[in-house]
Amino acid sequence: MQKRTQIQDLDIPIDDIECWDRYPKYRWVYDISRLLDAQNIKWSPFNIHPMMITNMYFDTEKDVAYVPAYIYINDPVGKQYITEVYITKGEIKHMRYICKSTGIVATEDVGGIELRISAFVSIHFQKFTGVISVETIGSDIYAIRLRPMSELVLVPNAEVSKLLKRIYKKNDISQVTGLTDHTLHVSIAS
Repeated sequence: MQKRTQIQDLDIPIDDIECWDRYPKYRWVYDISRLLDAQNIKWSPFNIHPMMITNMYFDTEKDVAYVPAYIYINDPVGKQYITEVYITKGEIKHMRYICKSTGIVATEDVGGIELRISAFVSIHFQKFTGVISVETIGSDIYAIRLRPMSELVLVPNAEVSKLLKRIYKKNDISQVTGLTDHTLHVSIAS
């Protein structure tokens, strides 16, 4: 008889510090200037535009000692969405779009976002396995988290639960010696 896996039993990263340790190859997504450069979005280190963006921001409850830098960009225009992208070995398996202002799952007017994210993933996340959360304004990407948004994981959806279980299932490493949990996860995810 097969044991049912609950979402709570999965090895889902809970904050950006854990993602920083787990995915060293993808740490660059936390550097907003590199993220903007990858999309040819103009920015400046000088205060010539009204909007400030933190160059590196970690969403964590842990005490982190770092000093963020600021960059300036033109005020972005368009609807704001958070998109959860479920990726297995660089292939997108599922996307969910949440309107940032209402918190409602969106199905309309997401074609431009889907194209931008699909192209971005195919170029920059070729061997990645995990869930990323992408914040967009219009069709431009302004932030990426290497984990699902916590409140979105709680939304009941059989397809999403199945993907989460496949991506983040804890492996029995009692028979493996010499590897840490992080090294094992990196080798499995690669």
